Amino acid sequence: MQYKTVDELVLAYTSDLSRGGMFLKTDEFLPINAVIQVKIGLPEGAGEIPAICRVAYVRDRDTAATQNLPMGMGVEFLDLDREAVQIFEHFIIELSGSAQPAQKAIARRLKVVAVDDDPRYLEYLAQVFQGRGDQVFTAPDGFEGLALCLKQLPDVIICDVQMPRMDGWQFLRMVRARPSLAGTPVVFQTSQQGDDERVRGYQLGVDDYITKPFAAEELLARIDRLVQRTQRAGRPNIEKKTLRGDLMQVALASVLSFLENERMSGELLIVNKSRARMLLSDGKLLRVELNEPVPASERAYVVLGWKRGQFEFVPQEIAIEEDDQPQSLTSLILEHARRSDESSR
Repeated sequence: MQYKTVDELVLAYTSDLSRGGMFLKTDEFLPINAVIQVKIGLPEGAGEIPAICRVAYVRDRDTAATQNLPMGMGVEFLDLDREAVQIFEHFIIELSGSAQPAQKAIARRLKVVAVDDDPRYLEYLAQVFQGRGDQVFTAPDGFEGLALCLKQLPDVIICDVQMPRMDGWQFLRMVRARPSLAGTPVVFQTSQQGDDERVRGYQLGVDDYITKPFAAEELLARIDRLVQRTQRAGRPNIEKKTLRGDLMQVALASVLSFLENERMSGELLIVNKSRARMLLSDGKLLRVELNEPVPASERAYVVLGWKRGQFEFVPQEIAIEEDDQPQSLTSLILEHARRSDESSR
């Protein structure tokens, strides 16, 4: 999406961008809840801002004619945080010749529940958030943490994984099972590095991981981005059945191994600087779609080499096409590992 003038950007910002979405004029429609990457081009060659979006509604030809409006799709941002949105504000002010500096929005104070059996980390978390005026409620285990959450209805929950009485996994299940807490972002703090455990967490509904020990600045930045993104986008029903995460937290090979073991069918979207779709049926790879000029036989290996980006798997029935040759994901991963070993020698 390219904005040619500052005035176009101003109109789009006030009507759509600042509210967490935009309208794409197109006659090629995607299904509701499909996830895409959009590049928002700033005027005067000032660069592009990438955004991962979900299709919220479609205005087809008949609807457009009835409403006397253009055809297209309305999309909502999934990862465009407040810092990114402020780029639009600063750009508009700078090019509009305004002498008034942009004022930062006053951040709303958060209500945080921290659950950890280590009193040193509880004290550290309390100091970090209370230092800027947030409310912090602490609990030494999952039972007391769940009770706190039910009483306080927090904006975010930070929880350790390994705890007595009720561990992080059990705690997460109980949080997600309660309607009042189902949409509350949960961050696991852990020293565990295993991909299998992280995939399990994403499957159960954890929103992010932060590895102990962590700096206060990193923790605050990640929590703020997560809360803003959750409050803006909400949690649609499809969220309950998707597997979503960050490739910096878990390797794509581990995600594929999990999908194969569970014999899942559906679409795995991976968004890096490029975008790929891996279509699976009964735990086997049917085909890979990649918006790069790469031969079909090599696309999966290219995507397996990505170390950064976001992934999202949506279970659904995938039609097997005539040219499809279902492939074992394990064999694909092993071949990729062999190629990587050879290239590193």
